[in-house]
Amino acid sequence: MPKKRRSISQVKEDISIRVLREKLPREWVVHSYGADYGIDCVVELFDFIDDSESIAETLGENFFVQLKSSDCIEYCTRKAYARGNVTKGNLTENKSDFVEIPVAKFKLDISDILTVQSIGIAIPVLLILVDTNTEKAFFICLNDYIDKVLIPEDPSYSKKDSKTIYIPLENEILDDEDALVPLRAYGKRSKMYGAFSLFNYQLKEINRLQGKTAVQFPVSFDEAIEMINNFIVIALRQDIWSGHEFWKPMIWSQKELLQLQIDIDKEVKPEHYEHFLSYCSEVVWHKLTNLSNMYEELVREWFMPTLLATLTSARPK
Repeated sequence: MPKKRRSISQVKEDISIRVLREKLPREWVVHSYGADYGIDCVVELFDFIDDSESIAETLGENFFVQLKSSDCIEYCTRKAYARGNVTKGNLTENKSDFVEIPVAKFKLDISDILTVQSIGIAIPVLLILVDTNTEKAFFICLNDYIDKVLIPEDPSYSKKDSKTIYIPLENEILDDEDALVPLRAYGKRSKMYGAFSLFNYQLKEINRLQGKTAVQFPVSFDEAIEMINNFIVIALRQDIWSGHEFWKPMIWSQKELLQLQIDIDKEVKPEHYEHFLSYCSEVVWHKLTNLSNMYEELVREWFMPTLLATLTSARPK
């Protein structure tokens, strides 16, 4: 009777899990899934809360992982052309303007891709590819890749059996803070979408105070000021403001909210009420609600194999 055996695929799987755990910060937790239904594990983010780094606290942030490995990854370059905004229309490319992006190629089953697409965009699913020869690991956010690369370039992709995914070599996972910026950003994504919804609601209610909505309710001056002050408190309470030093608009909006809070504490005079409401709606909350637009157009294309990504998300040298 034969002894127990391990297939090479099982060996590679064990290597990939070990490499992933070694590449990530030791305080992060990798929760493995059981049966493979397209998601292999969930990475939960923690930060140390003491100088001796003996206690780590969860950030309430995580991302899903499809973990793949290979000992024969094809490395090449991919031409990324200047193009129009693929969210607004069909793909149009300027073939005379391009960059060559070093990438790793990996063929992914369509069933895996469709699983990620069905999850939506608020919960990031990262394809993490481990080269079992070099023990290097590379990531790509599949939710964003589907919308920003795959569908624009091949709208009928779902009829295929598999698609080749191009992962920029710049997306190597390393345990240093600069290299962890994208993973931290993905971990915070669900919080960002929650905040975007909140900011839109708040702006709508400020517009109601200005008489710009179809339905209005009588609100006194004091009640209006109290409401806006409450909006500020709630907005600042959202756990989105830290860890975004790499995205300046977040810093600017936080500073404007804090300054607005100071202005209210100094007292808003009734004769300045209309101007105050205009400033709230046309400046502060206009920028807050515009964060979601910039997130869709710019942030979701970060770390993709596209020309725009090389301009907006290149890792510091």
